Amino acid sequence: MSKTDSFAGTTVSRSPVYGTRGMVVSGHSLASLAGLRTLERGGSMVDAMIACSAALSVVVPQATSLGGDAFILYHRASDGRTIGMNASGHAPAAATLDVYKAGIPHRGPLAFSVPGMIRGWERMHARYGKLPWADLFADAAALAEAHPLSRVLAGALDLFREDVEGDAGCRDVYYPDGEPLPAGAIVRQPALARTVGLIAEQGSSVFYEGEIAQSIAAAARAQGGVVTADDFAGYEPEWVEPLESGYRGLTIRVMPPNSYGVLMLMQLNALDGVDPAELSGDESRRLAYLMRAQRAAFAAGQKHIADPRTNPAPIDRLLGDETTAALRAEVSGAAQTAPAMAHPAAGTSCITIADGEGNGISVVQSVFHVFGSAFLDPGTGILMNNRMTGFSTDPESANVLVPNKRPAHTLNPVVVLDGDRVRYLLTTPGGPSQTLSHVQILNNLVDRGMELTAAIEAPRWSITLQGETLLDEAFDDGIADRLAEEGFPVKRAAGAAYFGSAKVIEVAKDGVLMGAADRRREAFAVGA
Repeated sequence: MSKTDSFAGTTVSRSPVYGTRGMVVSGHSLASLAGLRTLERGGSMVDAMIACSAALSVVVPQATSLGGDAFILYHRASDGRTIGMNASGHAPAAATLDVYKAGIPHRGPLAFSVPGMIRGWERMHARYGKLPWADLFADAAALAEAHPLSRVLAGALDLFREDVEGDAGCRDVYYPDGEPLPAGAIVRQPALARTVGLIAEQGSSVFYEGEIAQSIAAAARAQGGVVTADDFAGYEPEWVEPLESGYRGLTIRVMPPNSYGVLMLMQLNALDGVDPAELSGDESRRLAYLMRAQRAAFAAGQKHIADPRTNPAPIDRLLGDETTAALRAEVSGAAQTAPAMAHPAAGTSCITIADGEGNGISVVQSVFHVFGSAFLDPGTGILMNNRMTGFSTDPESANVLVPNKRPAHTLNPVVVLDGDRVRYLLTTPGGPSQTLSHVQILNNLVDRGMELTAAIEAPRWSITLQGETLLDEAFDDGIADRLAEEGFPVKRAAGAAYFGSAKVIEVAKDGVLMGAADRRREAFAVGA
């Protein structure tokens, strides 16, 4: 796919794309087109999301797959509601701390939880779909039969070769002659194509109660896993009410825990008390405010991110006046000690869709780390997540591993409203840095008045595994020096692994849709 291609009134581009009927922004041009074609065939926004999501699961398996999870926010203009779908899965029934007493492995059959995305699709389709379920998977099935390998996937096959080539299922697909497939090579996944066809024909039951679950469980247990077909059976995603808070007169809506979304709202609550001029002027001062907000919010809130069915977070307190006042005091004061963080690099893909009627959807879907568990079931062609690593093994942690529990998730789709209408839809990969990337983008759009593409491609900062501050190499060295004086010694880095890859739609007051995709990764805006 070239930088910009047009046909039948459709535009695919890395640059800003404008439209009035429909728009998709995602991590791959082929998947974006699958979503837009579904809209053009009379499909609903949810239909388009499913078609795009399924296609992404085929062409960017290092980031998302049928063996992964998703968090979805769907805003309906007809009633002003934003509906949340938590399609994250749970730990197997036999996944006890005793099984993982040596720690939770990042790779292999002990690393994955029951995936939730496919049943999440089906439950949303039952309420909001227009086209028949079976009609939503033609693009994904065709891509599974044959598609060109992306440059990002090619790079990942080399970078993570030891882990990925070590799995027989992955090796057969991506190292057919003993060497990783190069960018542009044709990828053929006949087992996955058959699986997509089964899901199209039989719905999610074939995945959770049928032969797909049986195949995955048998393959995992043959290699020492503990998951069984019974762990899949009866899985249900959860309809949830989004959390919301305000920022400069806008309403920000995010997913509740087990998502990290509340940490984004806490950062914005802290920053909303700062004079906008301070967040649009001197660069080092602006960044210091943002960094203090992130550290304060994570220090106060991260320990509460867990499955609310077993460990409900004190949301009213975290978003309440007392906590907000304390956060604002910290943002205006000295730098805090950096808390230890999970590494921001992750395997995640995103979708945002808006239409000319005021509806919008933001989706973040993921296998967690790049290539997830690096465990691909040869019988189904499905690469599994490694979400078990999202748990803690500390018995005192709210997020401690317990059988049938959901782990904490960094996935953070965002809907921003101006009054009762969608203003922005935001998504990005990047592990826990998703929340701070979104805060930076909103700061650029709202406080600094930047144009959409400039706002998402501007240099950003992030965090490391040890809680160290990373500064984009595009920032001037003088800024790094001044941040050190503010109490924020920084290291330099570049690329999507640390700074995410935003996919954002802005809805103008006249209803024109503007979409942009971050240059940091293979991401495309599609508009019509």
